Amino acid sequence: MIYFEKVRFKNFGSFGKNMTEIVLDKNNTTLIHGNNGSGKSFAFLDSITYALFGKPFRKINIPQLVNSINEKGCLVEIEFRRGSDKFLVRRGQGPRIFEIYRNGDLVNQDAKSLDYQQVLEDQILKMNYKTFTQVVILGSSSFVPFMQLSAADRRSVIENILDINIFSTMNVVLKGKILSFKETYKDINTKLEIEKSKIGVQKSYIENLERKNNEDNSEKEARIQELEEKIKSIEHELVVKGASIDENNFESAVNHILEKKNKIKEYNRKKAELEVKKEQKEKDIKFFRENQVCPTCSQSISEEMKKNKIISTNIEISDMNSGIDFANEHIEEVENIIRDIETNLEHLRKNIQEANVKRNEAEAYQREIERIRKTINTSSLVGDISSEKDKLSHLEGGLEKLEDERSEISSEIMYHELASELLKDGGVKTKIIKYYLPHMNKHINKFLSAMDFFVQFNLDEEFNEQIKSRYRDEFSYMNFSEGEKMRIDLALVLAWREIARLKNSISCNLLILDEVFDSSLDGVGMDELMKLLKMVSNNANVYVISHKSDQLVDKFSNVVYFEKKNNFSKMINN
Repeated sequence: MIYFEKVRFKNFGSFGKNMTEIVLDKNNTTLIHGNNGSGKSFAFLDSITYALFGKPFRKINIPQLVNSINEKGCLVEIEFRRGSDKFLVRRGQGPRIFEIYRNGDLVNQDAKSLDYQQVLEDQILKMNYKTFTQVVILGSSSFVPFMQLSAADRRSVIENILDINIFSTMNVVLKGKILSFKETYKDINTKLEIEKSKIGVQKSYIENLERKNNEDNSEKEARIQELEEKIKSIEHELVVKGASIDENNFESAVNHILEKKNKIKEYNRKKAELEVKKEQKEKDIKFFRENQVCPTCSQSISEEMKKNKIISTNIEISDMNSGIDFANEHIEEVENIIRDIETNLEHLRKNIQEANVKRNEAEAYQREIERIRKTINTSSLVGDISSEKDKLSHLEGGLEKLEDERSEISSEIMYHELASELLKDGGVKTKIIKYYLPHMNKHINKFLSAMDFFVQFNLDEEFNEQIKSRYRDEFSYMNFSEGEKMRIDLALVLAWREIARLKNSISCNLLILDEVFDSSLDGVGMDELMKLLKMVSNNANVYVISHKSDQLVDKFSNVVYFEKKNNFSKMINN
């Protein structure tokens, strides 16, 4: 379990140069209120996600996090415990800072910034930004409810909660091993062909020795001349093919393919990022086209503002489309290059194999020439024949060893491919998810009932919902009102926290609700939610950001007020 203790910051958003510290584990329930723009969200949402994941909770560009008056020295620090280890993460801008301390010692920073962040998420937090914002923070602005996530993102969140994403990592490693085994298998096949060629030549040589044992010297000289002509022919053939059988070119081509495949992965990653951003921008345009009043602050949205927003967002979408087209073009271009390289690589492999066979033939012919010359003017080659038969036996033993090695590699490939199938989404992970689904649905329905929302809510193995009313009418998530959707979203968040606590995977002591009471919940829903929050606060520190302080102030064990004076935010009564 992650136990968050403190977060502190300076020159962050609207906060000034004096360090502001918030003790996160002091009170069970805390109400946070203040006027719009007083810094509530900066203090309790953006500061925590920025410290942990390098990006704010809301749609804010990183440079805009630095206080616009002081313009430097932006620093956020967060302290938390995991097991017996105590961690401190420091992150800032102007100058840029990213440090992780474990029990007072700086964690190795030799890796790149992206890898360093991966260490924090994979080895320490054991969750990513998407999962964190599904089980720790529920906001009214940029929070995307679980039911509105894509199927892939839903699965990613559940895998993090159940701590089974390690299987995906294992599968990537397995695929690398399978590729390596297959390359080894090809190499062994090449060696087998070479060894078979050597054995064939050796048998031929022994037969020739035995046949030539009683030939006269003139016949032996004729044989030598014949073999020398064959060697010259082979040497000439190798000279002609020399430029196309350079083994360095083979290694270079393999490395080039790996480099191009990595390039495709990078383009696909950038393309995916652009598509996600494009989707959000299209939602923004839809919002401005369909809304006349801001649902958060209830202020009217002028037509001019809507027009400007739609135009500017369309320009951004156009830029993103250009970026996506650019990525697609380059992906196709790189894939064509890879196909060309692979064609050349196979041709090169075949030439190298043929050249090796030819060289072995030439070496065998040269050995035969040398041995024939030794037999000239001798009456018997019995001793040489015996020696060559021993060499043949040695070659056949080597061939048998290679065949055994190929059989072992073939078995390894089969076992690894079987393991890879088990590690795919339809394998072990599906079994685990299937086991936990009844528990998930049980907790979801428990929390829905606690909020007087009496429906039967079930997720299937693909995380599609089936919702039935008391009279067995079937609904989808989108059929419900905004208030009912909010209750479902809350039930899901609380259910994920329960599952995480049972699994002890990404369980933590922190739950932050941003303006949940201010949006779609009616008075009954608000009362029922408060009952739930009191239940949750038995093993978590709950923070609620709200503008309805007059209705809620007596329902919380602690109240924090934020105000803004002279363009700087300040926290009062923490």
